[in-house]
Amino acid sequence: MATTLTFLIIISAIAVFVIMKKFSHTSKTYLVNFAIALLMGLLFSRTLMNDQLDWIGYLAIVFCGLAFIAQIVLGIKNLKTSD
Repeated sequence: MATTLTFLIIISAIAVFVIMKKFSHTSKTYLVNFAIALLMGLLFSRTLMNDQLDWIGYLAIVFCGLAFIAQIVLGIKNLKTSD
């Protein structure tokens, strides 16, 4: 499961790069937000799978969770304004 999730993180990071290059200068910036939210969600779940978490692991969980929520909110705002 961890290996599959790691491959999904790598694939989504490449997809984020492609989406950022293609859509960051258009009216579809919400796609960039949702792609980054997907990546942050995957990183959040992968960090939770670690066996022993120290303070930096908990810090990573908090920041990935906050980034996930922020990107979802920004994506919804950008989706509403792009119409």
